[in-house]
Amino acid sequence: MSDHLTDLAEAVRGVLSARRAVDAAAPPGVDTALWDGLQSLGFVSLAVPEELGGGGGTLRDAAVLVREAAAAGAAVPVAEAAFIAAPLLAAAGAPLPDGPFTAALGDLRAEPGPGGGRRVDGALPRVPWLRSVEHVVTLVRTPDGPAVAIVPASAAGLRPADRPDPAGGHDPGAVLEAVEPAGVHSLPAGEWDREAELLGAAARSVQMAGAARAALDATLRHAGEREQFGRPLARFQVVQHRLAAMAADVVTMEVAADAAVFSLSRRNPDRELAVATAKAETSALARSVAAAAHQLHGAIGFTMEHRLGAFTRRLWSWRDEYGNELYWHRRIADLVDGNGGDVWGLVSGAGRPPAETRARVDV
Repeated sequence: MSDHLTDLAEAVRGVLSARRAVDAAAPPGVDTALWDGLQSLGFVSLAVPEELGGGGGTLRDAAVLVREAAAAGAAVPVAEAAFIAAPLLAAAGAPLPDGPFTAALGDLRAEPGPGGGRRVDGALPRVPWLRSVEHVVTLVRTPDGPAVAIVPASAAGLRPADRPDPAGGHDPGAVLEAVEPAGVHSLPAGEWDREAELLGAAARSVQMAGAARAALDATLRHAGEREQFGRPLARFQVVQHRLAAMAADVVTMEVAADAAVFSLSRRNPDRELAVATAKAETSALARSVAAAAHQLHGAIGFTMEHRLGAFTRRLWSWRDEYGNELYWHRRIADLVDGNGGDVWGLVSGAGRPPAETRARVDV
């Protein structure tokens, strides 16, 4: 991590530490005081151009905020706001809305309404933090092309549909009927549904890496403090092996997530492959990390009062959002197939390798 990203991470941790520690039994909803602090200090708008009132940074800067918030178990929609919504609004030349806001993807259309305004209709299968934010940022289809809309969460015609959320974000789906948006901003021509999906998948990968690191840190502390048969758990070889395997999985998640963010921030040609690999890897490893953490904590780790559950429930929830590992494995297979089965050329970005090193996958 570069010096400025390290300094940024320390600054974010300073703001997060001023708030309460993660509470496994806390009621769902946004920590508005923490959100106000992060927004007033410019953290939410890190990846927004300066001319739009942002910090002029990149997605790598926003990813630091997302990772640290996930590692702290912070109840704020920074992944949706700073990593997904902010780049979409910036592409449309629109400023961020005031107050807590989230992002969601679905099938929405914006048509001309009475009085020269717009009306939005359609459905959003999942809207994180819907009941405790002020606005929802989402893509819409208009007669003039793709656009990004800012929809008031309390707008008449927006009907939430309750669904369980293990991560605690209280994210029902929503049906929109003749909803008047706060703004509809046109986007340049492009595959914006695909772009938003990549942003969402990368954001969840970063969050899972942060939560996995927090689960590992908690497990290391527990194994060092908890004694059995007269010595700490960490002194037993079988526990050491389990901790080492867990640490390897966490580092793999972090490296994969960082690579995805780097590719997105540089708009590399391999960005879809990097994001697909990161989401597939972090979703797959979330299960083993959560299992190892609970096994090493024993029965205490399963209680609602213990902070470990706040992290592992998030891992279980985030692994399915924006596509689970099976979904992204299939996307990788499609990329290989689209490249004529040339795995080496897809990964390296080069031409086909010599015959003796060539690999081909039949899909």
